[in-house]
Amino acid sequence: MKLAPFAVSLACALALSACAHAGGAGRTLAAGQSTQLRPGDSVALPDRSRLRFVEIVNDSRCRPGLQCIRAGEAVLAFELSGGDGAKTALSFDTSAAQPRQRAGAWTLELQSLDFAEPPQATVKLEAE
Repeated sequence: MKLAPFAVSLACALALSACAHAGGAGRTLAAGQSTQLRPGDSVALPDRSRLRFVEIVNDSRCRPGLQCIRAGEAVLAFELSGGDGAKTALSFDTSAAQPRQRAGAWTLELQSLDFAEPPQATVKLEAE
């Protein structure tokens, strides 16, 4: 019966871990703010739409500490789901001078993509 406290502790730790990586669930990103998302994460926008980081389509960036002939680039897929259920696919290319996309009343800017595993993107929301 000494396993019961351990099992309860383990269950609590797993639940907290899941909440820590809920990927923006319950958060609302305001205009002018930035947020960090990993693939699969989503965040609410002020108009009740949701921005979801779908996946990294391609990542040929040169890793830190390596010497590469060219810097490479990454292509990221996002999806904006409107309050009416309409979905808009967004694609960001890190090789673009200013990786920005307009969707409805919003402009989204990819500010950075780190080299963590999985990579975490920083996205800024601006109102049109």
